Amino acid sequence: MSTPTPTPTPTGTPRPREVRTLADKLLEVHDWLREQLGHLRAEAAAHLAARAAHQGPAAPPAPGLGLQIRQRCLEFCDALTFHHTAEDEHVFPGVVEHHPHLREPLARLGAEHREMARVKERLLALLDDVTTADPEAFLTEFDTLARLLTAHLEYEESWVVPVLADVPFPPGPPS
Repeated sequence: MSTPTPTPTPTGTPRPREVRTLADKLLEVHDWLREQLGHLRAEAAAHLAARAAHQGPAAPPAPGLGLQIRQRCLEFCDALTFHHTAEDEHVFPGVVEHHPHLREPLARLGAEHREMARVKERLLALLDDVTTADPEAFLTEFDTLARLLTAHLEYEESWVVPVLADVPFPPGPPS
């Protein structure tokens, strides 16, 4: 019986299937965020295109789909906020304590978290009424968030993953 091939990263590097370290867990979360970005972009673009193409007396695309997209965007943004808050408040302080040479890259990552939060708020404001959201403005903000997040994840992985590879996950009992 053959061993399953690990899931590749966006850059083609194999990912472990089993989470054994905090680095593995971070990569698992980052891969999920990337996957969700792709799904959300495709769903939003399809819905907004259908809405834009609607003509005549027939009913426009069901608002339910737009509301589903809004809900998925809200859930994604909540997950992203939770992830970044956990890094800022729990992961990064411990990393910088043991690896002071990472202070500058971690400060940059924190600044990127704040920048993405601002973009996320603009995106969510556009979703206040998804049935009337300007498709071009929404997709522009979404693509800005996706571009920032993708670059951020790659930068974070280059600096943080190597030091988290030595931290077991889940952690053992306190000694």
